[in-house]
Amino acid sequence: MRFLQSDRAGRAALVLLLIAVGALGTFLFFDHLMIGPGHPPPEALQKWYIPQPQYGYAENGSVVVNRTIEGDVVPSGNIKEGCPSLFPDLSQYCSHAAYLDTVSGDRYLIVNWYFDDDTDLLQAEEDLCSRLRSSGNVASADLILSGESNVSPDEPIVSRIAVTKYESKASSGYFAVAEKPLSPEHDDYFIVYYGVFGPAVLPDHAVALEELMLRSYSLRNVRPLAPCS
Repeated sequence: MRFLQSDRAGRAALVLLLIAVGALGTFLFFDHLMIGPGHPPPEALQKWYIPQPQYGYAENGSVVVNRTIEGDVVPSGNIKEGCPSLFPDLSQYCSHAAYLDTVSGDRYLIVNWYFDDDTDLLQAEEDLCSRLRSSGNVASADLILSGESNVSPDEPIVSRIAVTKYESKASSGYFAVAEKPLSPEHDDYFIVYYGVFGPAVLPDHAVALEELMLRSYSLRNVRPLAPCS
């Protein structure tokens, strides 16, 4: 009799385990459908446009880290989650990174805001433009980028992009908005800032800022901040 009760209890436990596994599998399946096969999560997309050191292999098979972004520009510390104090927290998915020109001593900044809804993007643009106008000068600008995109060596980066130019005592640089750059099927939206710390004459930093842009994800079809235009 004890063996019979034990057998029934064991089978009941097995059934409950199978139900739990099935529920978990269903959850993961639908979660996979929502983000799409291989589509990066928001935690990765909030760093999508921030250039990072490149990794390679030495002849002995060991991993080699090339921290140089381009020329004399190198990362100054790691990528940080959250927005720098210079700009508002427009999204919960925001990261930034600082870079240093080891020769001139100039310091550069890239900020990456990510959104998964175009309504949130438009509201963020409104809030950001209001903040920028209150702290500095804002204008539309066209940039000519020569070279090739770091994403696809066979695809030259668009030579002319429209951006929003921002100049202030704390930082000066360029804002760009990218809408669905990964795939037309995914609602991915970005605001990206490429700038230099402190008051600066932007043409004097054109080379460094251009290299940072070229080392980012493709800037094809980006546009300025709409409310700032």
